[in-house]
Amino acid sequence: MGTLGDDNGGPSPGSGGLPDLPPEWGVVIIPDDPSELAFEIDEVRHELRRAARRNRWRHWLHLPPVTGRPGRDAGSLGLPLLIMAIAIIATLTSLFALAWPGPGAHPAASSPPIRLSSAAASPTIPDLTLHSVDGTDVPLRNSLPAVFLVAEDCRCADLALETAKAVPAGVTVVTVGRTAPALPSSALIGLRIRSVGDPDGHLRSAYGGSPPVTGVTAVLVKGTGEVIKAVQRVTAVQDFEADLARLT
Repeated sequence: MGTLGDDNGGPSPGSGGLPDLPPEWGVVIIPDDPSELAFEIDEVRHELRRAARRNRWRHWLHLPPVTGRPGRDAGSLGLPLLIMAIAIIATLTSLFALAWPGPGAHPAASSPPIRLSSAAASPTIPDLTLHSVDGTDVPLRNSLPAVFLVAEDCRCADLALETAKAVPAGVTVVTVGRTAPALPSSALIGLRIRSVGDPDGHLRSAYGGSPPVTGVTAVLVKGTGEVIKAVQRVTAVQDFEADLARLT
């Protein structure tokens, strides 16, 4: 392997290498076999490819290309990329904030839910006039607060008596069928129980589901007409007893 130097075969005394070359290059050695430079050639090619990729990014960011030695300006690309990343994150955060529903968009929390199966069910009892056993008109809201025991053919005398013993003072138990159901024969003095007929089935259609379920549906209504609960397929007062105190 040879070297390049002065005319006598040695390096130039002033520069330590070839004339007109930077002194820091030192002695330039020319190998006898060019294949010995394969490693250095691969490194140069790798740096050139990396510089080309970097310049493509810089062109996209409207920055001047790197013209110096590859790797010298690598840090100058980091700041624009960081600024761009921050801007993208800020934009996405703003979009999510606009799209995300605020606290006012959520349904307001309410008292325990009314179990109504029919979409037509109203949060207040309909202003109906039904009929007693003797055919007398009975405005429904005149009986409030009340527990209405509603069924197609309400054979619920025992359930009505059981419910009347459990309700708070001043609450009426009203049995409702297509015709006025029979009242319990052993009703105790002081219990508020009455029976009405709903020939068109308004209450059963409103609170018994669609189509209306079989069996008794209990509808608990406050004095204001607000329906606080409707429970289908009732078999005992325990099915809705926990909510009776809310009627007053």
